[in-house]
Amino acid sequence: MKHILVVDDELGSRESLRTIFEKEFQLSLAENADQAIQLLSKERVDLVLLDVIMPGRDGLSLLKDIQNMYPDVPVVMVSASTSVQPVIEAIRIGAHDYVTKPFDVQAIRHTVSLALESSALQRRVEVLQDEVAREYPIDGIIGVSASFRKALGDAHKAALTDATVLIYGESGTGKELVARSIHEWSARKDDPFVAVHCASMTDTLMESELFGHEKGAFTGADKQKPGRFDLAGNGSLFFDEVSEMSMTTQVKLLRVLQEKEFMRVGGTRVIHTNARIIGATNKNLKEQVPHSFRDDLYYRLSVVPIQLPSLRERKEDIPLLATYFLDQYKQKLEVTTKDFAPGTMELMCAYDWPGNVRELRNIIERMLVLHGKSELITPDSLPEEFFGNGLPPMNLHEQSGERSLADAVNAFERHMIERALDEANGVQTRAAEALGTTRRILKYRMEKLKIQFRKEEASAVS
Repeated sequence: MKHILVVDDELGSRESLRTIFEKEFQLSLAENADQAIQLLSKERVDLVLLDVIMPGRDGLSLLKDIQNMYPDVPVVMVSASTSVQPVIEAIRIGAHDYVTKPFDVQAIRHTVSLALESSALQRRVEVLQDEVAREYPIDGIIGVSASFRKALGDAHKAALTDATVLIYGESGTGKELVARSIHEWSARKDDPFVAVHCASMTDTLMESELFGHEKGAFTGADKQKPGRFDLAGNGSLFFDEVSEMSMTTQVKLLRVLQEKEFMRVGGTRVIHTNARIIGATNKNLKEQVPHSFRDDLYYRLSVVPIQLPSLRERKEDIPLLATYFLDQYKQKLEVTTKDFAPGTMELMCAYDWPGNVRELRNIIERMLVLHGKSELITPDSLPEEFFGNGLPPMNLHEQSGERSLADAVNAFERHMIERALDEANGVQTRAAEALGTTRRILKYRMEKLKIQFRKEEASAVS
């Protein structure tokens, strides 16, 4: 049962609110700010109904304290004054809404219901964002290949603007991760990142999901529901596999992009939006114009196109990515595995990776789940499809008179790291940023490759 705290110095007002809400909610009553703070410190409160004018500390002063100490608790102000200035100030400070005395029972019930629903949605969004942040950490964007670094460079530049971005790439290349990175690198990072997976929604569901619906808009719509544009607010709205969007939905999305406004299903009120749009597709969207994709929407979305290379197009990044996922999962799964055995990385670099980075990640996790008690990941831990290229499973690194792929990859990686360190004057943080990785992973690779680089060495070189 939700818990409401009523703060009002008038006994009559407190009792009126008790009568209105006591059957649906747990209620606590306070007649001044001190009692309210004491109750908030002892009990979990889901919403505060707060009188504006009280003797001693008034409602606005208490509102500031609640905002500072309990920012997740929505506050609805109660005012008997005809002056709008205190109400305006309360909303500016952070009050969710206000109601006036004497109480309109239906109106105050509706206001409280919306405030609780909005608070619950916000908490859900925050929980989902935390889950996604753990699943898709921004420092998981790793790569030294020229094609990948170009894509990241374009993403960095786009993040500094409000331009619409369209990310191209095969399934599993990390389109959503790059979209989340653009959001995190932008001025919108403190607002929500909301994803819409177009391929999984029908026309009817898509419209309701995007724009929300009003109570009674259709059968089963027993209450108002905010849409993804509502949830995004001033943040970013990511349309995954935008090529799967129907023509009907495309028209409605185009209007939002043009007018920056929309209406809920069954609604008549125009709602303005400032959400930034990021799209992604694994298809050549231009080839779908005008057959299954509108040309005007295509040009609206493709202001900044970003092409993510497949993993087979950036094989020099496989050792970096594999090491990153190994480090990530061995902590999560609490295994004893420390590294890859000779021959394992050669096979991984020779494989075509049709599922791209997602497949690499899943296979690393699978090997640790099945073989996590081994100190090294050996070639025979790999799935059988890795041996379909005519490569022997154990002796690839033993090539008489020739450098193995592992040695070639290590030499290339050493060259890239030493050059980045040289250009950064030995500062590992700057070198890691230039390589599109983290200082922790750079340091790990330096230790593994036995690279020693000091600032004075860089000065001597220059």
